[in-house]
Amino acid sequence: MVKWYPPLQLALVSFGLLCCGAPPGYAQSAPSSDPDVAPAVPLPAAPPVEAAKLVVEEGSEESFTHQTTAPLSPPVSLGPSPASGLSRERVDPALANRAYLTNAAALANPAPLNLPPAEDSEAEERSSSDLAQGGNDLESVSPDPELGVIQVRSLFEDPDLGILRIREQPQLPPATTQPPARIGFFSARLAIASSDNILLAINDVGGLTGDTFFRPSIAFGVYPTLGPQTALIATADLGLQRYGAQASLNYDDLRFRVGLRQGLSPRSYGQLVLTYQELYRPGGNRERFFKNTALGLTLGRRDSITPKLAVDSFYFLQYNGAQSTSGGTATDFSRIFQSAGAYLGYDVTSQVQLGLSYQLNLIDYTAQPRYDTFQQVLGQVAYRLSPNVRLNVYGGVSFGRSSEPRVRFNDTFFGAAIDATIPLF
Repeated sequence: MVKWYPPLQLALVSFGLLCCGAPPGYAQSAPSSDPDVAPAVPLPAAPPVEAAKLVVEEGSEESFTHQTTAPLSPPVSLGPSPASGLSRERVDPALANRAYLTNAAALANPAPLNLPPAEDSEAEERSSSDLAQGGNDLESVSPDPELGVIQVRSLFEDPDLGILRIREQPQLPPATTQPPARIGFFSARLAIASSDNILLAINDVGGLTGDTFFRPSIAFGVYPTLGPQTALIATADLGLQRYGAQASLNYDDLRFRVGLRQGLSPRSYGQLVLTYQELYRPGGNRERFFKNTALGLTLGRRDSITPKLAVDSFYFLQYNGAQSTSGGTATDFSRIFQSAGAYLGYDVTSQVQLGLSYQLNLIDYTAQPRYDTFQQVLGQVAYRLSPNVRLNVYGGVSFGRSSEPRVRFNDTFFGAAIDATIPLF
């Protein structure tokens, strides 16, 4: 039994095929679900062209699939199937490359095609799978027709600077705190010397008085820092002058000093010091026979000639308001004292230094018609026994003149001294 479609429906299907560019010879009647229904007779075949084929699936409600293929030959009729008695058409696998819906088929959801997949479809599926899995081979990713290949940046990459790598900071050693500088010192000194003219004057017999003396002394000093280049000076000294043969000349020396030292440049400094001094005769009565109040200014400079050779130069100006008392009679010895000199030091080793000094002294007495000028040349060897202990051996000569007829400055002397300094705080 043959099922015939109404003419109006066939006309609409033919019109749709013509609009899609499909030859009429490729249209066939939709197969019936009844196994006894014989297939409709196909229309005359058309020559091979770029064709669109209308395929009506079983169980579909006239769903149409518009398939573009390469140039095709006319379909071959397989004849009645032994199982179903249906006349089916062999579908070339190349017809399943791409699927596009016609205007009529777009109105309904297309039924899936039970066709063997093409090689191109498999390649696209593999490429899509590689992209979904985050493959790094960008050449296998099909570029977007408008945007090209879209690369996904890493979250650790700056859009302008690229991948920013944070360098690990090196481990710095812990900062060592420097101990505060010491400002308080206690020092002790012992000197022994021999002089041809300890009185600097002609004695009663018209000669010079020579003797050997030793002088132990102690001192306490504080040198706090007031600024980057400024320091305070405060010292208290006590010395005992003892002669060997002239014991009547022995005396004790008490001296206080306070002042400021200011750095003027990396190699020079200035110092202003106020000094108070008293001399006592030793014994039970402790008679004071000399008092002096002085204000002195010192300008000093050090110049390095070689790493081991340096020159220290200075200028010293001091006013002394001095009074001497002897037998109940006071004598004014106030004076202006000026001194200039230089010391050339050579470091033989880190512990031994050789030195040569020259000094010119000018003394102008303000209360007496007296003026003194004398010079002194001194050589010494200094040996540092430890960082806080030093030994000096020295010798030299002095010469000069004075407006006072009895005063003589000609002298030859030599001696040794050892001093130690102990930091307190």
